[in-house]
Amino acid sequence: MSLTSSVCLLLSEWISFLLVAVPPRSRRTFVELLIGCMLTPEGWVTRAIGAICREAHWTTYYKLIERAQVSVADLSLQLLQLTQRVFPNELVNLIIDDTLVPRCAKTGPGISIKHDHSRKANRPTFLNSQGWVTLALVVRVRLGSALTLPIRSWLVEESGQLGKLWVARQLIESIRGNVREARLLIDAWFMRKSLILPLLEQKVRIIGQVRRDTALYLQPEPEPKRRGPKRKYGERLDMAMLDTLPAQERNLMLYGKMQSVRLRSVIAVARFLKGVPVRAVWCEMRQDDNTWSRPRLILATETELSAQTVVELYAERWGIEPLFHNLKRWWGVTNLWQQSKEALELWMQIRSTAYALTQLLALKLWESFPLMEIAPWRKRTMITAGLFGQWLRIRFIGLPVRHAYNPKSGNFVMPFPGQDQRLQC
Repeated sequence: MSLTSSVCLLLSEWISFLLVAVPPRSRRTFVELLIGCMLTPEGWVTRAIGAICREAHWTTYYKLIERAQVSVADLSLQLLQLTQRVFPNELVNLIIDDTLVPRCAKTGPGISIKHDHSRKANRPTFLNSQGWVTLALVVRVRLGSALTLPIRSWLVEESGQLGKLWVARQLIESIRGNVREARLLIDAWFMRKSLILPLLEQKVRIIGQVRRDTALYLQPEPEPKRRGPKRKYGERLDMAMLDTLPAQERNLMLYGKMQSVRLRSVIAVARFLKGVPVRAVWCEMRQDDNTWSRPRLILATETELSAQTVVELYAERWGIEPLFHNLKRWWGVTNLWQQSKEALELWMQIRSTAYALTQLLALKLWESFPLMEIAPWRKRTMITAGLFGQWLRIRFIGLPVRHAYNPKSGNFVMPFPGQDQRLQC
């Protein structure tokens, strides 16, 4: 089967599955916008409409987005279930992180002056921007590597009490009933008691980095029966005691390259988690001058994991950083401009779904992808969503897809590409 036929077959199955979350009256318009987003790297709605053979008045697409006729929560759940069907896994690794999208306008949904903690060069500490909190899913691919797919992005309000920690809890609670076992990978900013303790009650496993001076204690020694509550904490772990812990050096594939690391670990009790036992891992990396870096402290609520496993799992969290870069640079997130929060989140979800579908196609059909025709200078490299999207633009641009959805059967059949209908007079 040719690559074009395989793409049509997979997209027919996947889009039909996603359409369950879309109201029947909006499905044809939604399909056009979704296919248009897969065919254009810009984030403007007009570019998505122009990438297909438009068969409805432009106000039809405007009403779907501005009136938010599709539930973002339902669409994200369908995307999560689709990803699990394509790459089944009983224990899923989730990532939550935030990013800023700089804006010039002073007014708009979610726009305010926000602190930029990325510390990028030639950028001020505070930015006039929109803040997004994104829930992503880690997908294991060939050769043991992992890729990250966006599931849902939530726009943070410009003011009020509903901050990023509250948004993170809502994101996890919205999908918790659709996954059997979940592990959450987060950075030091989200390692807070108000987020971790409610998630532990929901049986969510946590791995995250914390400050090096976080109060950790050894588990208390057994003591004879006495009146009063039992002791929660033993001796506090300090730098002097850290040097006495046994160290092991390993060569691990972390952050895309082989790195030499030195690990120390112990089962400890975290004070900020009200006495929850954790696996504490201190990780040092060998630098270019052959010295060890400052230790990074990583905590895992799964105390049975080894130190090496904890570090390797936490390294998968870095996959959300190139995801943010791809969404902003190559999938038009910096060009999103809707006048209401609901419309902006819906258009963000449609574009994220288009990116996820393109990445899933790249992961499933990488063997038959014509890399030498699209990018001959990238030999022996992984087929990414950007490369596959470039091939889709060549083959499927100007395709009429509105009537490919059958309202009676509820199925979508991806039409086979032919001549660009937009060029016909």
